Amino acid sequence: MTERLVDFLRLIRINNLIIIAGTQIFAYYFLTPSISLSHLVQPDFIKLIMSTFLVAAAGYIINDYMDVMLDLVNRPEKVVVGKSISRRWAMFLHLILNTIAFLLAYSVNKKIGLLVLACAFGLWIYSQLLKKTYLIGNLLVASLTAFTLWILLMYDDNIMKSGIWVYGIFAFGTTLLREIIKDTEDLRGDQKFKCRTLPIVLGIRKTKDVLFWIQITLIGLTLTFITTFTALSLSSNKIFVMFLMYMLMVVVLPMFVMAWLIKTADVKKDFSRLSLISKIVMISGIISMIFWRF
Repeated sequence: MTERLVDFLRLIRINNLIIIAGTQIFAYYFLTPSISLSHLVQPDFIKLIMSTFLVAAAGYIINDYMDVMLDLVNRPEKVVVGKSISRRWAMFLHLILNTIAFLLAYSVNKKIGLLVLACAFGLWIYSQLLKKTYLIGNLLVASLTAFTLWILLMYDDNIMKSGIWVYGIFAFGTTLLREIIKDTEDLRGDQKFKCRTLPIVLGIRKTKDVLFWIQITLIGLTLTFITTFTALSLSSNKIFVMFLMYMLMVVVLPMFVMAWLIKTADVKKDFSRLSLISKIVMISGIISMIFWRF
């Protein structure tokens, strides 16, 4: 029983789900100066968090369900569907989690409910049709990641809209980069199943060029944001300097390291390392929200 529970948590990528929930909590509290900690335990906010948590979990389940054969080649040690959890149970869990997610979101706000439903449909389309296609699947996943922040705009009008958009764009860019890196990491297995991912269509060398320029663009946007964004200039000079130092050391510097590693990457292990660093950069960027409340 314990082993099956552990496999279920692996299937829904519990670590990623915790990051998603944490990102929404951080964004709502630190980008909405008018609220207090008590707002984080309001029933509607909890339902919003749970709905995005569950729809993302359902997305991971359907993704693994559709990719069992592919994952047996790329990462056989991580395959759960068809082993400890049957394919029938996986589909049942996918349906139940999406249904609960929609009902929770709809009880908060009709628009949020419809958006969560659209997200669930988008994740199904991605797993069924777009994951193996040229770039479109990567763009969809990046958009759905940004969606976890942008959905907050429909929840509370008092939230700092400019901040949500900035961090949403940051989440979109870093996720797009990581998704292409993961496709490059899985190149050998994807080729066997005639996928049309970016590294298969363009080749490793040109894909590395794409990754490099995406990273350079992200660095440019981040530097522009941290030095010119007006909302932060309203903070005390000490806080503003602390924010700049944090971003330069913990976000921008690792981005430059990634740009260099992209140029020198050659084998699967190199791209696995890049994938991990990109995830750390995203989390570090989200944590920077704490400076906005001072």
